[in-house]
Amino acid sequence: MKNFLVSLIVLGFVCSAHASEDLSLQDMILVSKMTGVCGVMQQMASFQSVTKMPGGSEFIERFWRTEFARLGKTQETFFKECEGSIAAYNQLWQASEHLK
Repeated sequence: MKNFLVSLIVLGFVCSAHASEDLSLQDMILVSKMTGVCGVMQQMASFQSVTKMPGGSEFIERFWRTEFARLGKTQETFFKECEGSIAAYNQLWQASEHLK
């Protein structure tokens, strides 16, 4: 359980993949949505690590394992997709700075 929560916390800070420069508007929306989902995961884990809410760790673990199964992905695959989405989001954000 500790490794699961640590993975979620670390997930918010890992940005190792590179975004394609040829993203469509739908790709950009998808990247933003996935990055948000990953951020929620990180926030849930951070909240639990601070509050130590009784039963919270077990709930988070069950909830996300159910989500991984529903999506047909392993935890590792999902985290890799999060890494890629976070990296792509950061690149899109930086690129948007030049449009101001």
